Amino acid sequence: MIKDVSGVFLTPGNYGKDCLGNGEHTNDVDELIECCCDECDYLVCCLFETNCTDCDEYDCPRKFHRK
Repeated sequence: MIKDVSGVFLTPGNYGKDCLGNGEHTNDVDELIECCCDECDYLVCCLFETNCTDCDEYDCPRKFHRK
């Protein structure tokens, strides 16, 4: 998993809909998790359709890992 500097686990892709850092999810105590998109290194993966097979980020949950 990709962990943001704030401790939020990021799931890039799918236009940011699944990412805990998109500003639409709450934490364990029902507080809104602040949006991480402005400083996210993976924002391009959420804004555009990307080819995950060409991605260099090994920890991404969407990454297709060849064996």
